[in-house]
Amino acid sequence: MTHLERIDGDLFDITTRLKEIDERYEVFRNRKLHRFEIHANGVLQIAVPYERLDARTIRLARETRLENMRALISRIDRQNAVLDDRKRRDMIEKCLSAEV
Repeated sequence: MTHLERIDGDLFDITTRLKEIDERYEVFRNRKLHRFEIHANGVLQIAVPYERLDARTIRLARETRLENMRALISRIDRQNAVLDDRKRRDMIEKCLSAEV
């Protein structure tokens, strides 16, 4: 894969800190998609949504670990419920204002 450039070191030592989370983690710069990626055993694990490697990358790697799956799904479900409620309230408001 010629479009992947392995990153072995960086200003904030993120590559080393990621290894503390999972020793299999390797960081690549995908030149084709213009993003950083975290791979384990040659398989993409995380497409980093930030322009640079920093503490947010570490937090993302910790949050998305399999052991944290239940908490992550619960957080997504809560956020979806909030969005559904907002959508429902907006629809009711539209209906009520259309009747007047």
